[in-house]
Order: sequence, then C-alpha cells, then structure tokens
Amino acid sequence: MVKRKILKAELRRYIRDTPFTRDEVQRLWNRFNQMDIDGRGQLNYQETARVDELRCNPFSARIVYLFSEDGSGELTFQKFINMMSVFSGRTSRQTKAVWAFALWDFDGDDLVGPRDIKKGLHMLANADVKILEDEQDEEKDEQTDIDLEANRKKRVKKHDKTDTLTSEQMNQVLERIAEEIDPEGTGLSFDDFLSIVSRMPDFITNFRMAV
Repeated sequence: MVKRKILKAELRRYIRDTPFTRDEVQRLWNRFNQMDIDGRGQLNYQETARVDELRCNPFSARIVYLFSEDGSGELTFQKFINMMSVFSGRTSRQTKAVWAFALWDFDGDDLVGPRDIKKGLHMLANADVKILEDEQDEEKDEQTDIDLEANRKKRVKKHDKTDTLTSEQMNQVLERIAEEIDPEGTGLSFDDFLSIVSRMPDFITNFRMAV
C-alpha cells in the first residue's frame, strides 16, 4: 500500500506548532506510517505501543488513552505528534507536569486523590510483570511450545515466591507510600503535584521519547 507524503502546508504547520524541526517532523511522519500497518491513517494502541519508550512504560495504555482525546486509543498523526511533542526534550517542565498530572488523575476530578495514587503505584509495582507478559507474546511468534515452557520455568525460578511480596504485603507498602505522598488523604492539587515534581531531578529525563 502506497502511503501518502506529507503536504508542504502540513509540514509548515507542524514546524510552527511543535518543538520539532523540519527533519524531525519528516522522521515522525515516516515513523507513523511504518507503524500504521493497515494504512488507515490511524494507529491503534497495539501499533502505538511499538514505540520503544512506551513498551517499557507501565503507563503506556494511559498515555495513549489521554492523547487519543476520545479515549478510543486511536491516534491520528496530529495526535501522535502532539504526544511526541509533550515528551520532547525541548518542552518545558511546566507543560510536562500538566500532562503528568493528567496521567495520575485517573478519575478526572482535577485532584490526584488517594485512589489515584494507589492505582498509579499499583501500575508501577506491576511494571515488570507487564513487560514479561509482552515479551512472552512476542516469543510466541518465534519459539516452539517446548522453548516457551523452558523459558516459563526460568522466569518462575527467577521470580520465586520467596522473593516476592504477597498481595496483602504489596497493598500495605502502597498504603504507606500513598500516605507519605498525601498524608492528609485529601488529594493533591496541580500546585501540590508541581511542588513534588520540582524536587525530582530526573523528572524531565524520564518524561521523554526519542524522535
């Protein structure tokens, strides 16, 4: 299927409205079209998740949900470049904080409340499990059942029950962390959230995707 080229007017608009140069916009356009396997001009979540930084991000589904705007997980190129703009190294800390706050505000009430914090922490705590599951899905296309079973046993041995927390223990840990972040349990406003982020020197580095 022949993919259409970016129009000059579109290129000028993206250069004007995003932090990207002409070459970077063109690379993003090419990247988008490579991921758009069925040529619909939109990426579904599975296609968008091919971005390396999203594959290793426990919030990947949440990120795609937010930038799809309607919650469908479908990204046009405009929405895709909007997402990449927020994660650009040239984007301000303030703008990144706005979107980071939105990521943690799961119920959309303009507060990062106790339930939001616990949900986010739970996603972070289970990040390794998600990555292992994703890796196993990829292996299914390349390995025999015998190979998969051998790898499964290795993982079980590596993540032996004696080295992991029980569900109750994990909940207790999450409860303590949530209390430290929001001791009064009233929820964090954006200003509260920004104050926390300002004390995190790695925030900008971690909130970034390569073009």
